[in-house]
Amino acid sequence: MPIIKLTASEIGMLWTQYVQNTMTLQFLKYFNETVEDDEIKPVVQFAEEFSSTVNEDMQRIFQEEELLVPDGFSEKDVNKEAPKLFTDDFILMFLGSIGKSGVLAYGASLSASSRGDVRQLFSSCITETTELFNRAVDVGLEKGIYVRTPQVDVPREIEYVEGKKYLSPFNKRSLNTIEISHLFENLKTNSLGEAICAAFAQTTPSNEIVAFMKKGEDISSKHIQTFSHILEGSAIHPPMTSNSLITNSTTQTFSDRLIVFLMNVLSTTGQRNYSAASTASLRYDLVLHYQRLSVEVALYAKDGLDLMIKHGWLEEPPQAPDRNELVAHSSS
Repeated sequence: MPIIKLTASEIGMLWTQYVQNTMTLQFLKYFNETVEDDEIKPVVQFAEEFSSTVNEDMQRIFQEEELLVPDGFSEKDVNKEAPKLFTDDFILMFLGSIGKSGVLAYGASLSASSRGDVRQLFSSCITETTELFNRAVDVGLEKGIYVRTPQVDVPREIEYVEGKKYLSPFNKRSLNTIEISHLFENLKTNSLGEAICAAFAQTTPSNEIVAFMKKGEDISSKHIQTFSHILEGSAIHPPMTSNSLITNSTTQTFSDRLIVFLMNVLSTTGQRNYSAASTASLRYDLVLHYQRLSVEVALYAKDGLDLMIKHGWLEEPPQAPDRNELVAHSSS
């Protein structure tokens, strides 16, 4: 049976997931050292074991295909001996977030793959990240720390939109349940991002990185205020999250390269979330808010990429041969 070579999409997806997974694994190793809650610790251990297994499976595919294994991130990017930086509540929120984003990311990777073993790998990843998300939510609900979407009274009869007033940014109707869902989830992710930026700002020794993290914290705070104000306009109380998600530790816990890379990943995720929310929203003022805020996140992400390039931290994905360069080399 002939060997089916990996497609460009499959290589790109494997490369991306491997690098991001090596980053996530450093957090999980640190969490495993610092988590104190006996109900949360098994969820951390499940996530770490899964991430380690996925890394090994991807490494094997790279090696079998005689492709370079990405450097990614390693234990040199985390100080597991550092004091506790994140509270157990934060750890559980983080686990739920990576579970949810993992389902989406691996789903996109699966849809771009055709080779059987690659599809099987990404299918398994979807199953495991779904399990991680469910475990994190279950524990959060049991402990009373998982913030659920608000409950609202809904009409008892089917209704149809009567005129363009439904879409108007001026005569603002109450939010529909789809719009509430997106606003609420973007509030939660920004709350998590705000805490992450604050934690990194107080632990990095670099003034340049402190300024970058402070800017990210300010952006998250502003976006939280925007979404909260919109919800309150429909008499819906925004989610109340703990203000004590991080400790007072100032010991450097993660490398500057890792934390800037994470902010780029979170920025990309935020843009994707805002795009989905913009598409799903039927009130034009919401669409404009999401588009405006998405540009702000994109500019912040560019700052992060510039930082990584400046310091030589940005690893290049595999790329197609430069035919013009090959022609020039052969004729020289």
